[in-house]
Amino acid sequence: MDKNLLFALDIGTRSVVGMILKQHSDGKYEVLHMKVMEHEERSMLDGQIHHIPAVAKVIKKIKEQLEMETGPLQKVCVAAAGRALKTVKGRSERDISTVAVSMQEEVIHMELAAVQHAQFQLASMLDEKSNHIYDCVGYSVLHYYLDDQEIGSFIGQQGLTASVEVIATFLPRVVVESLIRALREADLEMEALTLEPIAAINVLIPQSMRKLNVALVDIGAGTSDIALTAEGTVVAYGMVPVAGDEITEAISSEFLLDFPVAEEMKRSLYKNDFVEYTDILGFSSKKPKFEVLEKIHPAIDNLAEKITKEILHLNAKPPQAVMLVGGGSMTPGLREKIAEKLNLPTERAAIRGIDAITSLTSSIEQTGPEFVTPVGIGIAARENPVKYVTVIVNEKTIRLFEVKKLTIGDALIAGGADLSKLYGRPGMGLMIKVNGEVKMFKGGLGTPPQIIMSGKEASLSHEIFDGAVISYKAGINGANASIATKEAVQEHLIKTIVIDGEPTTIETQYYVNHQSVTPETLLNDRDELISYFPGTIEEILELKGLHLIDNNSSFSIKVDGKPILLSSSINNSTYLNGCVMDRGSNWNDGDHLTFEADKDKKVTLKDLLDVLQLNLLQSCSVTFNNEEVSMTRSLFKFYRNGESLMEDSVLYPNDELNMEKTKQQPFIFQDIFTKVDITISPRPGETLVILKNKEKAGFQTEIETGDVLELKFEVLI
Repeated sequence: MDKNLLFALDIGTRSVVGMILKQHSDGKYEVLHMKVMEHEERSMLDGQIHHIPAVAKVIKKIKEQLEMETGPLQKVCVAAAGRALKTVKGRSERDISTVAVSMQEEVIHMELAAVQHAQFQLASMLDEKSNHIYDCVGYSVLHYYLDDQEIGSFIGQQGLTASVEVIATFLPRVVVESLIRALREADLEMEALTLEPIAAINVLIPQSMRKLNVALVDIGAGTSDIALTAEGTVVAYGMVPVAGDEITEAISSEFLLDFPVAEEMKRSLYKNDFVEYTDILGFSSKKPKFEVLEKIHPAIDNLAEKITKEILHLNAKPPQAVMLVGGGSMTPGLREKIAEKLNLPTERAAIRGIDAITSLTSSIEQTGPEFVTPVGIGIAARENPVKYVTVIVNEKTIRLFEVKKLTIGDALIAGGADLSKLYGRPGMGLMIKVNGEVKMFKGGLGTPPQIIMSGKEASLSHEIFDGAVISYKAGINGANASIATKEAVQEHLIKTIVIDGEPTTIETQYYVNHQSVTPETLLNDRDELISYFPGTIEEILELKGLHLIDNNSSFSIKVDGKPILLSSSINNSTYLNGCVMDRGSNWNDGDHLTFEADKDKKVTLKDLLDVLQLNLLQSCSVTFNNEEVSMTRSLFKFYRNGESLMEDSVLYPNDELNMEKTKQQPFIFQDIFTKVDITISPRPGETLVILKNKEKAGFQTEIETGDVLELKFEVLI
């Protein structure tokens, strides 16, 4: 076959149309030959071939008839029926309370996650026995939302949630595979493939017109296929299971006609003002066109209602214009009804035949709308063929149906990647009350997925190519927020003051939930943090535990819980850089703080003992072998915070002391040996003699202050 010739097949529900087109040197096409043949049995259903041998038989007959005009035909351009497409809405949502969406790549990820949600929705709607694999052949964004309010773009916006709603279109892979098998049985090879809605759009709505929001409706026998353009592309496909047969059946019912007769009567309504027919009872009649239309008006209205409802579902609003093709589009009054239901001027809905195809040279008498799709299949399959693209995703071979620009995102969806988990989630934030003000501290950002395509870094929006090797790793979740006390306050002060010649560092103080903590203490969610810097002399004294007593003052302490009033005549003065200062005065970094007392006397434990009229010690002083010896023993022990006090221990206001009374016992002779060393030793014949005040005594003899004690060796006579 001449390489400039194209063999195109439009395999419909009721009939198959075969065309031979020729492309001239100026780029325009001409229809040279055309054959139409109806199926002998119901071998097509909803755009899918259900009886491959029966369909192959019709294809082969058309092929043989056309070969009589052109010679052998080996390759053919075909289309997958638009009525097999499934269109489903999907939605994805993202928490942006801590991290806003900042890049377009994140938006694309959300859109693809919504497409995947639509895919899950489709799977749930299908019959459980269905094992069809559906490929996404396109999607369009319906709405972006910020906190459930529609918005133009949520990039950089602050709120709680961002979400996107899409409408995605899917095609069952089996539709294409069964089409290929039917062609093989008819001894044909598929030269190129397209989708029926794309075929019609490509010849009627060129790329330059696709900025316009236009609906193209192909009304066939059993179904009406819909495609929509906007913003330079095909944005949605749809199908309603009513079409021309709906009108034929209404005519058949109203006028008692056999279905083929009713079909012929329907077609004649388009051109004639009167129609003639013979009903199943053999009566012949002639009716004016308006009377027939009056009878079938409900069926026409119902068809228009179903078509416009699907257009509004897909487009979310009336399009700017509607183009009608297919044999069913010629139903009188249907065009006007569709315009009316979409609130469009009547002239904004038009029936388009092949004479409207600018790239086609008129050469055949048949120019009606029913031939637009067959012509479009040939031209679109040559100029915009659909291919299968094979890629490898994480070592898994994936085949995608290329009816649009395919991206890595499409490949990941086809490979089963869970796009909702592809980007790392932000870490959990912290809500802390800082000095009375609630503050939010964000967790770490999640990382984007690592995507490599054929050895180079890539993103979800990168276009793929046949044979591409893609690998990806999901992003890592961000770390939960972690913040120390001084980081939360953001103003940690450090100053130095010299106290009585000793440099002392003073820092900001922190309390979490009323407990003193360090500057490095990590905070937990909903903690309450209070910070302050000791800016006065009094606050420094309190921080360092320096207790100064005012002149001629009294203060109270407790002994075993019993309050005791002590008096002091101490006069302390506070000097800051050599000048007397009030303790409420502020100080600065590098200042010198000194204290000076008019008297050195401090209130000590001895003063307390005097008030209590107690002796802390039991004492005994004696003469032993002509030497003065003094011995002491505790009568009472005093403790402050577990620390034992001596007589000279300084007491402070509000001290709480514990007193322990020891068991009082008399001193005995042998106690003297705790204070003296005995170095005498007996000579032969001498005996140890112990004397107390010149009288014999023993080691257990009680002694008192003033006693004269002796220990010696003598020869007793």
